[in-house]
Amino acid sequence: MSHPGSHRIVVVEDETFTRRAIALALREAGFEVVEAADAFACRAVLKHGSADAVVLDLGLPGRNGMDFAAELRTQSDLGLVIVSRRDAPETRIQALDLGADDYLVKPVHYGELAARVRSVLRRRRALRGDLRRLGRWRVDLQRRTVTAGEETALLTRGEFEVLSRLIEANGKIVGREDLMAVASRRPPGGGDIRSVDALVSRLRRKLGAVGEELIATAPGFGYRLVGPALEA
Repeated sequence: MSHPGSHRIVVVEDETFTRRAIALALREAGFEVVEAADAFACRAVLKHGSADAVVLDLGLPGRNGMDFAAELRTQSDLGLVIVSRRDAPETRIQALDLGADDYLVKPVHYGELAARVRSVLRRRRALRGDLRRLGRWRVDLQRRTVTAGEETALLTRGEFEVLSRLIEANGKIVGREDLMAVASRRPPGGGDIRSVDALVSRLRRKLGAVGEELIATAPGFGYRLVGPALEA
């Protein structure tokens, strides 16, 4: 059973029994897991939503697994764990040189696999630092981007400042005056605080249906995130 807000892992494996077994083990370890039988299915998953790591078998139908590993690395900063029957040192070296974060040889111990995935996520989190997850969205506080797969939410400066302030508050209520100050870059008390309501409404709309679930209204006070923003 995955936990709310848990890291999202894509398991890419063409052998149905093995894929389901790996997926079940990772779910029991607390991850949210999506299964993909080949590279095409994996691309579709990543196009329509964010993920934190991919567990990839190299023996995929229709596409060289090593080429797909290189594609994943050049197009994203996902954690990448290879699980393969290929145990030749040259293959392991090639995969790691391409940017894989770890390499395990089948048959794998599922507890070790989960531990390796956790380790990869910790290392990548330490490197990224400024990334947060809000629902399906990944917020880069340094680059000031909000993305989900190939989709980008185009926020104005004020909208992003409000979102950043809500993330900083970590689920606590932020008053309208405070949000107005960060959006307008003026001291608290300046400007029409009713404009904050319109700004938050636009922000919710740009985040899609999930926006209504992410940002809650505290009547008479301001706004807050429904839950804390997780480190991505």
